[in-house]
Amino acid sequence: MDATALDLFERMKYIVRSRGMNLSPFSRIDNGTEVYKKWDMNSNEAFAARDAYHKVRNDETRKWNDKPCTPYFGGSLCAKLDKDGNMIIET
Repeated sequence: MDATALDLFERMKYIVRSRGMNLSPFSRIDNGTEVYKKWDMNSNEAFAARDAYHKVRNDETRKWNDKPCTPYFGGSLCAKLDKDGNMIIET
């Protein structure tokens, strides 16, 4: 929770590139990465790392993501309230 945005980006970049993928959606031949025609474990982990980074890349979304969820309905659901007061259920 106390990592800087640059630290998170560098880690995400390392995870994505170690799986043989680019950060951009376009493939480049010169750096040895390849385009995956179907989902496999490498592409799944790389896209999961990109999605997780995009959840916390700016201060507003990071503040909301780091906020603990509140148990509802006797603890069977966990939810957070967004800035407009809407309840968002965590899955």
